[in-house]
Amino acid sequence: MTVLARGQRLAEIRHHGLVIEDVLSGARSVAAVDTIERLRPDDQYDLALIAVRRDQLASVMPDLLANRGIATLLFMLNNPIGSTELSRAFGNRVLLGFPGAGGTREGPVVRYAMIAQQPTMIGEPAGKRTPRLRRVTEAFRSSGLKTRTAGDMDGWLKAHAFFVTAISGAIYLAGGNPRRLSQDDATLQLMAKGVSEGFAAVRALRHTVTPFALRVLFTWLPPTFAIGYWRRFFATEMADYVFGRHARAASAEMREVANDCRIMLEKSGVEASSLHRLYGAIDAYSSDHRSDATR
Repeated sequence: MTVLARGQRLAEIRHHGLVIEDVLSGARSVAAVDTIERLRPDDQYDLALIAVRRDQLASVMPDLLANRGIATLLFMLNNPIGSTELSRAFGNRVLLGFPGAGGTREGPVVRYAMIAQQPTMIGEPAGKRTPRLRRVTEAFRSSGLKTRTAGDMDGWLKAHAFFVTAISGAIYLAGGNPRRLSQDDATLQLMAKGVSEGFAAVRALRHTVTPFALRVLFTWLPPTFAIGYWRRFFATEMADYVFGRHARAASAEMREVANDCRIMLEKSGVEASSLHRLYGAIDAYSSDHRSDATR
């Protein structure tokens, strides 16, 4: 395994190895890995995992475009706009995915929590069940990751983008604190309505809303079920690892994903007053914390 990293993160991996810790069990593992600072045009790999934030994708594209030696590029990030542009740039080398884990990095240690309700997802852009997809899926499963394939990974990513931006907007309205959100029924109601609006847009764009459990919770059952479920979940420490810490650390990404969702809403023709309120909260939180970072 080879990890591409830069700056302080590169120094940490070279000194400590790749250190991960399960937040539930406290179990820690350390892996010695090869490191590189830059991908060269002639570097050859069977599989590259592009696991960056949505707002960081543009910065890695030039090196990826210059390289012709990677057989498969698996983009594991928020990418609601779809695979069309990636497929135009990289042809049939593209796979789409999303990790079934959340967490945070504290110095050299990545503290993670596996999300029981969301396995790692992988799919071909065209939805086919190819030998390559089976090989990559099996490699993930053999490493201990609960992994499923998606027949419409573009649709899955669209639904997930509306889901995660609605939650992030609600967390920002609660001052970045999921536990405080658990005590605010009005904002939980706004969040639930926002997710429902987003799922309606996914359907209007001719995609099936997945995963099935979220479709049932937000579109089939009365809103009180969703509000009750998330009230209980946001009161837990796990909620901060799965949603809160990333929302606070990556408000720039959430703003960019929200902008992607605004484009999809316009194309869909779906009225989404709740989502627009939540996206206003994302804009405000991102602007405030960008200003803080420059002081």
